[in-house]
Amino acid sequence: MNSYSKKCAFTLIELLVVISIILIASSIIFIGRGGGDGAKLSSSQRIISGIAQGARGQAILKNATTRLIIYSDLASNKDEEKKLRYFGIVYEDNANPGQWFAATQGTYLPEGIYFNEALSKEFPSVTMNINYPRQSAQSGSSGEEYYYYEFNSNGTMATNYDNTWLAIQAGTLKLGSGGDLEVDFTEIENEGLKAALIFRRVGTTSLVSDPAEI
Repeated sequence: MNSYSKKCAFTLIELLVVISIILIASSIIFIGRGGGDGAKLSSSQRIISGIAQGARGQAILKNATTRLIIYSDLASNKDEEKKLRYFGIVYEDNANPGQWFAATQGTYLPEGIYFNEALSKEFPSVTMNINYPRQSAQSGSSGEEYYYYEFNSNGTMATNYDNTWLAIQAGTLKLGSGGDLEVDFTEIENEGLKAALIFRRVGTTSLVSDPAEI
């Protein structure tokens, strides 16, 4: 009886991952109930927080390097629905370093809310290429381009900074002068519609909702 109970019990990390998924789902439901870009921004912040917790939980659970990825491929012939608003989680195969697997199916931020690289303090703007969310192992050198935030296998952030920011803001997707799509954050009505998530080096996160602090 005791042996069976132990086999059926959830570990703390497994529960963390499940709770993160619930947070994402509840935030998506909230979008349908609220209105306006302010509600979308708040929901987006909660969605990203849930994904970050899920990425850290995956790192500890699998004892593997894990990345929170953000679709960054702005070429005009790519998927415009994903641009800077499609997030996911991948983890590295310990037996084959450099090989990556999708841990989730990916999540979109609400329409009109995008990752803002320029406001993301201490973000190194590093990218990887992957055919996400394909389940097979991939090298990270081919496929579509993604920005990423990396977690070490112990759940800490792979960064040289005490704090690394992930900022989001209301914006408009437009065709740039070079023929590629880009997000315009300069419209006056979007100036105050921004929020952020701070990644601490130890792996914890905190939310910033006051646009004056970003």
